[in-house]
Amino acid sequence: MKKAIWVLAAFGAVALAGAPAFPASRASSAKAEITALEHKCIAAQNADEAVQCFDPNDIALYDFTPPLEYSGMKAVREHMEGVFANFKDPKASFLELEVVTDGKLGIANSIQHFTWTGKDGTPMEGNFRVSDSLHKVGGKWKIFHSHVSVPVDPATGKAVMNAKL
Repeated sequence: MKKAIWVLAAFGAVALAGAPAFPASRASSAKAEITALEHKCIAAQNADEAVQCFDPNDIALYDFTPPLEYSGMKAVREHMEGVFANFKDPKASFLELEVVTDGKLGIANSIQHFTWTGKDGTPMEGNFRVSDSLHKVGGKWKIFHSHVSVPVDPATGKAVMNAKL
């Protein structure tokens, strides 16, 4: 009996040591899927496109505008509708995008540059820091937590919309 336990323990240790917990090919595929979703999200032109990026049953958004949290799809959708109602012709690009995943969870950290036209016709732009936490829903990656921010000048207490890297 002791020998059988030792053999099983030795086999388990060898198997665990020799096999990655998440094969590199699957990690590469998951990273590519998350990266593609992030590009889809940043290209959204309306609230309907934007909310497709989120888990419909489990989403919390910390945006740079009040309140502190938009929790649940109803609140996030209403916020997105308000965002897109206040500008036109949004364009965005990644200044940086880093994606990590273990196949079950993913994190996408980015710095994003946006340009848009305000309701009054004024051209505007800003750089935003975005951290998205993702998991799979029905076999597809979805964001379940997103945190958007801009740096704040401590001397004035005002947002610095065009901070540079």
